[in-house]
Amino acid sequence: IHAEAGAGSYHVRFVAEQVSHHPPVSAFYCECLERRMCVNAHVWTKSKFMGMSVGVSMVGEGVLCLLEHEEEYVFTLPCAYARSILTVPWVELGGKVSITCAKSGFSATVTFHTKPFYGGKVHRVTAEVKHNPTSTIVCKVQGEWNGTLEFTYSSGESKVIDTTRLAIIKKKLRPVEKQGRSESRRLWHHVTMALKEGNIDTATEHKHRLEERQRGEEAAAGPPTTSHGNQNTSTRGGWVYYNPLWKDH
Repeated sequence: IHAEAGAGSYHVRFVAEQVSHHPPVSAFYCECLERRMCVNAHVWTKSKFMGMSVGVSMVGEGVLCLLEHEEEYVFTLPCAYARSILTVPWVELGGKVSITCAKSGFSATVTFHTKPFYGGKVHRVTAEVKHNPTSTIVCKVQGEWNGTLEFTYSSGESKVIDTTRLAIIKKKLRPVEKQGRSESRRLWHHVTMALKEGNIDTATEHKHRLEERQRGEEAAAGPPTTSHGNQNTSTRGGWVYYNPLWKDH
């Protein structure tokens, strides 16, 4: 996806690829040159059935690079739960997420609280930010991740952020006919149109054609390769985009 820059907006480039089949690992890279920031991540899932719910654990991590400050933030991902799968399904997040920055010495633990069986709020989250060299809790957070969040600092200062009031910049994408052959909106155009029309059989047919074409191209290409990233040899492992923003700046 290539979001065009306009007045009060930015260029955002996003690339995603399935880099491993066993296990099925997906990797993605996103960058914004104007803000000098990028994200590199890899993830695969483990699912389990729990009565009327399905739980999905997200295995992997991401790295957010803020080139302006020369900082890297390594973060994990929360679990997702599909509830009431036989009646009216709904989704919530749960579990702990860690965020660490070696350069600044700060880390954070974010807890996504699942809704109790009786009562309680949905989408509730709490967090603590810690300065590791001094073992000091510098900030605590509580609220809803998709609603209002209250930040309380060790200085006594507090701040409230209402995520529903944050400015949203509408995406502007190139027309499908001008997109690259492997860009997702062009690649899946016929499947998407069939689904919008409610024609499941046609969508399934186009999906099978696309998958067969990709299998044929992979077989002709020889041993499996990745188009956009390679496996990282660092202690973190995972996958890294071939040409990340930090290589150019």
